[in-house]
Amino acid sequence: MRQSTLALICGLILFVVLAYSWCGRNPPPQGNALLTTPTPTPAPSVTTAAPQATQTPPPEFRKVARTAAPAIIEITVFDAKGQLLRTGNAFFVSRDGLLVTSWTIVADAAHGVAKSPDGKIRNVTGVLASDQQSDLAIVRAETKVGVPTLSLTKNSESIAVNAWAVIIGSSLQHKDQPVAAGIITSLGADPKKDAFQISGAIPNDAAGAPVVDAEGEVVGIVTAAAKDGLRPSGLLDPLLAQAKSAGTGRWAAVPVESPAVSPTPTPKSARNPRVLYNPAPQYPYQTRLLRSGPTTGSGKFRVTFDANGQVKNVQVIESTGQGLLDSAAVDALRRWRAEPGAHEWNVLVPVTFQP
Repeated sequence: MRQSTLALICGLILFVVLAYSWCGRNPPPQGNALLTTPTPTPAPSVTTAAPQATQTPPPEFRKVARTAAPAIIEITVFDAKGQLLRTGNAFFVSRDGLLVTSWTIVADAAHGVAKSPDGKIRNVTGVLASDQQSDLAIVRAETKVGVPTLSLTKNSESIAVNAWAVIIGSSLQHKDQPVAAGIITSLGADPKKDAFQISGAIPNDAAGAPVVDAEGEVVGIVTAAAKDGLRPSGLLDPLLAQAKSAGTGRWAAVPVESPAVSPTPTPKSARNPRVLYNPAPQYPYQTRLLRSGPTTGSGKFRVTFDANGQVKNVQVIESTGQGLLDSAAVDALRRWRAEPGAHEWNVLVPVTFQP
C-alpha cells in the first residue's frame, strides 16, 4: 500500500513538471505580443519634413521700404484718344522729375500722369531715353518744387549672391511693403549689365518697381519680363546721360498732327469759325463707385475741327488724373460741331469735374 501511494505521488509530481515545461514552450498570449511589437510614432516624420522656404527679409528692410516709399509712384498712361492703357510703377532718380520705369509700360502711350503716395498728380511729358532690349525707360514728370529720390548703387558688390534684396512697389497699389523679397540666387558674368534673380516670388504687377538693398540703394529694376531676370541699375547710366540732354521728351503714340502748320498763310483778319454745338461733359457715375484714386479733377483738351466743322481729333493735353474723367471729357468733346471753315483749326478746352 505504501509503495502504491509513493508511486502515485511521484506520478503526480512528474505530471506537474511536464505540464509546466509544456506551457513554457507555448507562445505568449496575444495581449503580450502587442506590447512587444514596436509601433512607429508620427512625430519624427513631421519634424523631418522639408521646411517651406520663407522670404521674410531681415527687420531693417521694413525701415528701408518706409524710407523709399515717397519716391516710388504710380504711373498711368493713355492712348491718343484719352483711353486708359495701363498702370505701373516708377521711381524718381532726380529732383527735377526724372523717372525710371519699364519700357513696356510706356511704349505705346500718348500721354501719362504720375501719382505720388502723398496724392500729388504730375503730368508726364514723355519718354526721354529707352532701351527696348533691357525693357527700361526714362520719362520726366513736371515738378516745380522738387521730388524725393532714390539713389542708384555705385558699388556692384551690392549685387552679390546670397545678399538680401527687396522689391518696393507703389504704396498706392500695395499697402504692405516690400511686395517681394529674397536672396540673390544667380548673377551674370557682368553684375552691372547682366540680369540677376532673387529667390522670392515677384508679383505680376511689379513692373517698373526698384530692387533695393539693405542700404536703401537701387540695385535693380523689375521689368515686364521679370521671368528673364531683374535688370541691374548699372544699365541706367547711359540712359540717364541721354535723358539729361533730351529736353522734355516725347510720346511714341502722339497722333500725327500739324496744329502749328498751316497749308496757306491765314490773313490776320481771319477768325476761326464759331462753335455751334458744345455739350458739356457729364460727370460719370462710375467714378462715384471708385474706392481709390481721385474722383474730381481738372484737365485741358485740344479739339481739332476739320473744314466741315466736324471734330477730327480730341487730344489730352493735361489729364484730370482719373481715366474715367478723361474718357468722359473726350466723349463729350467729340460731339462738338462748328461752322464750316476754309481750313482745319483747333481750340484748347479746360474741363473741371465735380461730383
